[in-house]
Amino acid sequence: MIQQLVQRIIVATGVTPQAAAERVLGSDPFDLTLHMEEVWAAFSAPPGPGPGRQALMNTGAFTALIPPAGPPAWDHLGYSYVLENTRVVQILRRVVREYRSGEGLGIPSVPSQRWIDATEAVLFQAPNPIAPWLSTSPIRQDPEAVRRNAYWRLLGLDLAFGTDDNRPPAYDKATAANTSFVGMFEELLFEVWQAITNVRNFSGVNASDDDRIYRIAEELRFILNSRRQLQMLAREELAAALALGWAELTVSANTPIVVDLKAQGTSASDRLRLIGERVGLPAHSKSAALFSMSSDLSTFLRTIEAGLVTAPNLSWVFYLEQQPPGAPPGSPNPIGVESRRVITEWAAATGKDLKARAKPVETNRRQLVTAR
Repeated sequence: MIQQLVQRIIVATGVTPQAAAERVLGSDPFDLTLHMEEVWAAFSAPPGPGPGRQALMNTGAFTALIPPAGPPAWDHLGYSYVLENTRVVQILRRVVREYRSGEGLGIPSVPSQRWIDATEAVLFQAPNPIAPWLSTSPIRQDPEAVRRNAYWRLLGLDLAFGTDDNRPPAYDKATAANTSFVGMFEELLFEVWQAITNVRNFSGVNASDDDRIYRIAEELRFILNSRRQLQMLAREELAAALALGWAELTVSANTPIVVDLKAQGTSASDRLRLIGERVGLPAHSKSAALFSMSSDLSTFLRTIEAGLVTAPNLSWVFYLEQQPPGAPPGSPNPIGVESRRVITEWAAATGKDLKARAKPVETNRRQLVTAR
């Protein structure tokens, strides 16, 4: 959600990406919360917000930047998952705690003080009258635990670490979870890689299999959408996208808080590593790969869930960089560039060779049973 807001600011005002990012990072946390409500209202089914909530939303700083009604205007939960695995949220939690409890990190500048206020609200749900409606409450008090529950249910994945003091994590681990996701997803990446390597193969054996790419993508679409019936997990996904988008934007450049922490670097992973060293909590050793693939993974998973590949003759969407000659009118835009990045960085982050076949997964054509 945060990255999409930055892009809408750039388009609407013509400012530079840096200026747009500074506007968001310097904004009032209540305005960010109101905009999260606006983004949710543009996506969610009727009846939508009541008149009181709508009137309050109309006072926000980003009201002129509401996305059009339609699909989610925020990143997929997979985006939040890989970014959270860098340990960025837990590291920033220590930053906020240090600044709030003393002067061990120095005196924060005025822009950094605004960032601390916003971070405490956006990442850690400091009390305000709206944000708990989307994610946390007295029943679900820990935002990280809410996200862990969502990652497990949709992706069948846990984070690679426990709490920031290295205790085992405590969260409600649902019994209905997509535990087959990872194996099937990696099989799809393998098949897409075979197709990518064969795009310009004019003489050797063509090992690409459009039918199998389609079948695996269909199976993944089924298991992902089975957890999303009647907009289940959508609110949690939006709240996660807000939190992790904010964290990513914080370390995406030498922002005021990065400068105050003396953590200037040439990449998000370098800055996070340096901040982690300041607060005594190391970032994930594969943070560079995790940051690199986050937005492309979101695009890849959204393409699967949207069911844009409706037949084997459209499997090229996953591996070409432009539409092939003779593509039917209205064909989806190909995501070959994004797929290549996901394959490369997922392999780097997990240590798995996605260019060599593991045991093939079985796929079955199934019908999604909708809730009644």
